[in-house]
Amino acid sequence: MSKKELASETPEVRNPRREGIMDAALELFGKSGLDGTSVEAIAHDAGIGKGTVYLYFRSKDEILDAILAERWPGPHLENQLPTMLSAERTSLVPLEEVLQNVGNMFLGTVERNMVVLRLALSEAYRFPDRAERLFESTFLRANRILADFLEAQERAGRIRTLESPLVAARCYQGMLMTYVLSQEMLGGRMYTPMDRQDWVRIAVDIFLRGMDNRTDPTSPEKRKEG
Repeated sequence: MSKKELASETPEVRNPRREGIMDAALELFGKSGLDGTSVEAIAHDAGIGKGTVYLYFRSKDEILDAILAERWPGPHLENQLPTMLSAERTSLVPLEEVLQNVGNMFLGTVERNMVVLRLALSEAYRFPDRAERLFESTFLRANRILADFLEAQERAGRIRTLESPLVAARCYQGMLMTYVLSQEMLGGRMYTPMDRQDWVRIAVDIFLRGMDNRTDPTSPEKRKEG
């Protein structure tokens, strides 16, 4: 197919072929890594000729960049979190339940995209700019949304004053990602299988104990005790 013919295709015709290339590449990258995968293999698994791949992508590196940009669910998380943490939804709901819902949504989303995460991490040492984009588009944005929520909880008196809501949010995010690291990426589920919801429930319990306003030495309760 010539570039002129490609340009005349409608998005409905063009996009499925491009998606098929990315599907094949993602599966092969997951099995053999970037270096162990050839454009020929991607084309074969996509059921097209090698030349057709180059009509959509200049190289397998560009395919990887497209996968990280389009298949990692950063936009999904960014859209979901503000809704889940809106004042209308959380004002009458126990904080523990809110954070559990957030934790399960976050981990569920990551689990459904483990191949992409593994791929991003495996290439991070060689291509730090890719890792930085993944961090910025997903973890940092989610971190800031959660930090804003924690600040609102401070103002409402539901938690103690935090030295840094952003650090506190990152700590909670880190507790969640430890599940991914230990259970999914390092094979911990083979030796000590742990239920994701149990993990989230206990993580939230530990996290909230550290933010309990009754433990704040400046809180009214503590000043009365003094």
